[in-house]
Amino acid sequence: MVIRASAVRTPRFSFVVPFRHNLPHLTQCLEALAPCRTDSELIIVTDGEVDDCQALAARHRARIVALPEACGPAVARNAGAAEAVGDVLVFVDADVVVTRASFSRLAKIFRRQPDVAAAFGAYDEHPAEPDFVSQYKNLSHSLIHRTSASRARTFWAGFGAVRRNAFHSVGGFDERFDRPSVEDIDLGYRLNAAGYTIRLDSMLSASHLKRWTLRSSIVSDIVDRGIPWTQLIWRYGALADDLNLRREYRWAVLLAYLTVACAVAAARDPRLLAMVPLLLCGSMVLNRRHCDFFYRKRGAGFAAGAWMMRFVHDLCNGFSFAAGTLLFVAAQYFDVQLPGGLPAASWNATQPRVASRAFESTVEPTSV
Repeated sequence: MVIRASAVRTPRFSFVVPFRHNLPHLTQCLEALAPCRTDSELIIVTDGEVDDCQALAARHRARIVALPEACGPAVARNAGAAEAVGDVLVFVDADVVVTRASFSRLAKIFRRQPDVAAAFGAYDEHPAEPDFVSQYKNLSHSLIHRTSASRARTFWAGFGAVRRNAFHSVGGFDERFDRPSVEDIDLGYRLNAAGYTIRLDSMLSASHLKRWTLRSSIVSDIVDRGIPWTQLIWRYGALADDLNLRREYRWAVLLAYLTVACAVAAARDPRLLAMVPLLLCGSMVLNRRHCDFFYRKRGAGFAAGAWMMRFVHDLCNGFSFAAGTLLFVAAQYFDVQLPGGLPAASWNATQPRVASRAFESTVEPTSV
């Protein structure tokens, strides 16, 4: 059955922005959303806020849902979703700037494709912070999302939208993620398992304002993403040839560890040093998608540095996968809960669950 676009009611959108600190970033975020808000509402969830955003919220006619203590983005987004009245929940991080063109495209998806329950996009190719690590980190995210399948199994809450009924039917975000982690990926897996269609559209682009350092990048890759994501992969049987899990990336991880092993073992047998250049060349071939991308976007010097960052990333991924697998096996098969391990089974997602952690929500009287 073909549904005419004109016959489909334009859904109402509820923008949900979790916020804790950095008013300049939130200001840019809200200013970018202002042209997108025709017949839509804006909800700011203050997650144990450090900076007072009440004046800024009033200026943008936003409601505030206040959490008295920091509970994490999963609880914050659920709290905002509980107050929302729109047909589609649009989650936007407070350090993300969405273009009007991207939102218009998002609106068309939900208006013209009623089978799509959720959609998300990618960071654009113009990160705000000029330093090398921030440029590399944000551009890598852009590349991965722009070269992945449009039919997704995961979700991204930096700039992602989901129909409100689908969101509540799977219970929202898992509130046991009490810090920024893979709570959005977990939501995507549960939406997919429930039969909902998730669309990755790389034309839904947004600019990331975050400044990354080498340390924060490594900690995020291992603690916040790699280890918990590995446990979700085993839980949902989601080792697919897509996103960061492509087969060539898995082989690149193996070569990275073989390179390090040969370099270390060469202290006893110098002949092993001859293997190192060969293994590094193999790593570059397997990561040629990244090398080509960064060469085209930033030139040879940046591409060389980006490949070294990718090599470090491969080492982080190998460690994360081993640690995450160990934690999953310990919890799933031996009922042993180790630090960093996710509970053996997901909480019951058959009933809606929103912001059930202890807090008192208050809604500011400003109108939308």
